[in-house]
Amino acid sequence: METGRVINRRYLLQRLVKQGQCSAVYQGTDQVLQRVVTVKAVPAPYIQAYRAAIKLTAHFSHPNIIGLYDLVIEPDMLYVVQEHVEGDDFAALLQRPLSAYEVVDLSGQICLALLYASASTSRVAHGDLTPSAVIRDHSGLVRINNFALPADQAYFQKWSIMGSDGVIVSDTDLPCGMLSEGRQADDTRAVGLLLYQLLASRAPGAAVVEPRPDGRLSFQRNVPPELCETVARAVVRRHPHAISTPEELQAELKTLAEALEPPLLVPMPVTSGYTYDEAISTRPPAAAGGAKLAAALPVRDTDHPGGEVSPYQSGQSLKLPVADIAPSAPTIADAAFKLAAARRAAYPEPPAQNRGSSLWLTILLIGLIAFAALFVVGYLIGQFLIK
Repeated sequence: METGRVINRRYLLQRLVKQGQCSAVYQGTDQVLQRVVTVKAVPAPYIQAYRAAIKLTAHFSHPNIIGLYDLVIEPDMLYVVQEHVEGDDFAALLQRPLSAYEVVDLSGQICLALLYASASTSRVAHGDLTPSAVIRDHSGLVRINNFALPADQAYFQKWSIMGSDGVIVSDTDLPCGMLSEGRQADDTRAVGLLLYQLLASRAPGAAVVEPRPDGRLSFQRNVPPELCETVARAVVRRHPHAISTPEELQAELKTLAEALEPPLLVPMPVTSGYTYDEAISTRPPAAAGGAKLAAALPVRDTDHPGGEVSPYQSGQSLKLPVADIAPSAPTIADAAFKLAAARRAAYPEPPAQNRGSSLWLTILLIGLIAFAALFVVGYLIGQFLIK
């Protein structure tokens, strides 16, 4: 048991994630940088193959490829320290109800990783693109692992029944990871097989998809025909329009993704209400030529025996008959407007400016009367004193 061991006085192996054919995979902690890592423990028989693969891919830096952190070499064990990715492995993806768009997007990201590797200075082919090499993180980013390792012969032998034309793995005499036309065709077909497994008809909750004994492709009912055809072209080597390079497959998947991408939902603002004036402004305009509005509205067919109303056609919105719509009849709102108009006519309100002028005239008149009264009183008192 490696769990609990500290590698190179730095990497603590915390738990076993899975036991593969050539290595054991652990989740660990980098005690120097305080981060979670993935550590592959490779036994002696496979050390040479892993060291050769790491030599070809150590410089890789791509969003769809799992990054390499460190390499610890011991006499009987090789420890490959990699970026840790939390997400769904291929078995978990098979159990999820993925839409056709999600499957196309996932496969397109795998192709982008292959294109990067083949275009790098080393010109590397994957060669071992099986379900164990694929993981999708929680943000939807697909990450590819195990570049330039020996091919899993058992896996490709099992799937050779489906359109392999007798070729299990091409160019076996070349070193692992070396790019060639045959290796590119193998990687392209490997993507097609992964794509097919995600779209194949299978029992609910199945974590593994097996090829049909007759070698035929069997898709779920909701898979678009264009996508089925693209998968067939990638899997069947002798297809009249076979896809044999990651570039071709990625271009096909990009076109499909654009066609299958769900529409973007734009949230509409919610209003709490509207004024009567706003309601009036949204009324439909009158029909051209002065015709009544009711004449322009759609009508249900009522010419049925017994006065029955025909059902609405599927896919159409609910339409009211003309008899239910009386655009010329007075409404409560119309009556309210008429009542307000009559009240204004009976009791007109004086303009604000006129009310101000009247107030000043009243004050002036009162002042004049008071002055006249004081003048008369003063005159009478003066006459009385003179006598």
